[in-house]
Amino acid sequence: MVDATLLPAITATVRANEIGAGTPYELEYARKDKSGASFGFMQGDTNANALARQTLQDVCAAANVDPAAASRILTAVCRGLPHGNPLNPSDTATANGALASAAGRPLVDAMDLTLMQRVLNDLDRCIAAAATRGQTLSGVAHLFIVPWINMTGAPNTLMTWLKGIPINGIPAPAGPEVEGDEVSAYLHSQTYFQNNPKNFKHYVEAVNTGAPLLP
Repeated sequence: MVDATLLPAITATVRANEIGAGTPYELEYARKDKSGASFGFMQGDTNANALARQTLQDVCAAANVDPAAASRILTAVCRGLPHGNPLNPSDTATANGALASAAGRPLVDAMDLTLMQRVLNDLDRCIAAAATRGQTLSGVAHLFIVPWINMTGAPNTLMTWLKGIPINGIPAPAGPEVEGDEVSAYLHSQTYFQNNPKNFKHYVEAVNTGAPLLP
């Protein structure tokens, strides 16, 4: 299992990668692929994630948003949004006001905790994959892996690499501990980062934000 002492660094890294200095209590739009609206520091996606959709609905109800407005907002944002915000200024303010309200914030926080636990469960699978070769993950390796899982979902290809199979010409980790620079090289070889080099720079900066919090 993930060492609990790593959680502050992991949380800071994911937060820096997903929202930087922004607030988790407003809707954001990635404008990529089938992404919908996202919120929370884990950036729960209203198109891809049923929990995010339910949380936004619950937030609107808890914040006493007019049912007609809530229905309009949910219908508009719970779908792929390659062009960004579909809401008019009034509905945008209503949605963000609900998320940032005293009633809404605890619901967003609860969603983030649930989404983080799902990611940590997948991190456990990566730890187990490395263990099949007698390896452990360094603290920095954890920080490189977790945001990737949050971005892309189940780390099946990453686990294959950790089990000893080269991926994209990147050899599997060789030493007793999987190092951060080895995971960095693996990630840099992925199509997403090859096509979005600025995003990889941001990703590394996020890891550097969390690293000082490692025990």
